[in-house]
Amino acid sequence: MALLKLDKERRPRVLLVPPPDLPVPAVQGGAVETLLTHLIRENEKQGQLDLLCASVTDDAARRAAEGWQHTKMLYINRPGGHRRYWPMVFLERCAGIAAPYDPWYQKVQLSLALELPPPDLIVAEGGNLTQCSAISRMFGRKRCLAHLHGQTTCTPVMDDIYGGVLALSDFIREDYLQSSTLDPQRAYILHNCIDTARFCPGPASKTLRAQLGFTDEDFVVLYCGRLDPDKGIHKLMEAIAALHEPHIKLLIVGSPFFARTQQSAFQRKLEQQAKSLGNRVQFTGYIPNEDLPDYYRLADLCCVPTLVEEAAGLVAVEAMACGRPVLATRSGGMPEYLAGSQAVLVERGDTVTDQLAWSIRMLYEHPALCTEMGAAGAARGREFSTAHYYEEFVRIVRDVTENGGAL
Repeated sequence: MALLKLDKERRPRVLLVPPPDLPVPAVQGGAVETLLTHLIRENEKQGQLDLLCASVTDDAARRAAEGWQHTKMLYINRPGGHRRYWPMVFLERCAGIAAPYDPWYQKVQLSLALELPPPDLIVAEGGNLTQCSAISRMFGRKRCLAHLHGQTTCTPVMDDIYGGVLALSDFIREDYLQSSTLDPQRAYILHNCIDTARFCPGPASKTLRAQLGFTDEDFVVLYCGRLDPDKGIHKLMEAIAALHEPHIKLLIVGSPFFARTQQSAFQRKLEQQAKSLGNRVQFTGYIPNEDLPDYYRLADLCCVPTLVEEAAGLVAVEAMACGRPVLATRSGGMPEYLAGSQAVLVERGDTVTDQLAWSIRMLYEHPALCTEMGAAGAARGREFSTAHYYEEFVRIVRDVTENGGAL
């Protein structure tokens, strides 16, 4: 018997609640924010859903959202600082009682009191998922889904808040269910997506390559992502240093905090580490997502050397969609996303530097293999289009709201 029932003549109304860190649209970057932007833009084309999306206030984001017909943005100011009420934190962590202590989520709840009709479904898009407890009580657990964008250990509080989950890979789904009492039928898989109209094979920009200091003879290994120890960039740099081949060079695209300009201690450590390699390492800093295809295409190899469990690895998907061979560590959902791409996967652990170095040299010495990997990756990458992502999201929403679905 359906627990949720929606008139099939009416478009489902869905509230998206991302973490209050970066704005939507993704004018400052961010993986979750970029995915939501893809979802919203695809909905503007197809119009199968009536979307509400909460976001921290940002002038550039407001301008980018102007003209949307099927999405209403709820821009909410972020209270200064990260205010935490430790008695409530204690209740949540020690007593298993849901205690919303982030005032931003309370403001989201207040904004919803003015929204008519109320949402048929609320999707919490990562972040501190326990902070949606008051929203869950307001609309009912059956209307609330948690979108798991990374490894998430379930607690009794989480099971009380959410009637189901969306997982971005089978790895994340199975990992969550190990600690949850949720019926497995209530755990959906929704693979991430990329803009395949932009991330696609194309000619490399010789001008950009030259501006970055690379010649036609150079074999450019690209790292793209946040500068964070868990991402393994320091291990990749060690691997490059171990290869005494001056034409094997490293291009590092990214920053510690997306579009924000702050430096981190780890970034300074990387820059110091790079000095011994001279012109074999180039840093670009943060590059907007819309400009990344040019950087992928100029590279000869994309490396994703993650040292922890990688939920999905959008960088690897973007790279292979651009026709670039991929070298990655075997972590989390990475094998799932790279299946069929002929990507080279190495094991994490004490020997990861040696494995990366050996694999880079092997690919450097076998350009025909790189070409074959690039073609296979491009075909695999097309499967992660925004249109397919949207279709799957709508299917899940309708399964829940029209048929009761897993909920």
